[in-house]
Amino acid sequence: MLLRWRLGVVVGGGVGVGHEVCLRLARSGSGVLVVDPDAASAEATAAAVRQRRVSGWSLQADPSVGGTDAALVAGRARDLGGADLLVTTGLGARAALALGRDLLADPVLVPGPRDLDVDRTAAAVLGLLRDAEPGAVVLL
Repeated sequence: MLLRWRLGVVVGGGVGVGHEVCLRLARSGSGVLVVDPDAASAEATAAAVRQRRVSGWSLQADPSVGGTDAALVAGRARDLGGADLLVTTGLGARAALALGRDLLADPVLVPGPRDLDVDRTAAAVLGLLRDAEPGAVVLL
């Protein structure tokens, strides 16, 4: 999919590979909703996204616990016009797909790479997203 003008939701986007995925999405022209349990980390990543002249928003939430936090993420994405893709770190497949159903019209689970190197993993995720259709849920 062409990533320009898309809205990507990155759960766990405040640190590590999630942070790097957010920055790479921004460089590709995507707006990014950074979701992280740590509000300061989420906002720092969203600020770095905005420095790349695309829209970036932060949201303190932990959808791994389900319930209200998952609904909060879905509601915020709808407020922003709807998500086109979801990247999750730290969620199991079941939780990631459930969140994908809340966010995306036709979610498709795409297993992500299992590399420990942050840069290689983030680059591989962007490659997966470019090859995928809108509605991709990448599970890291």
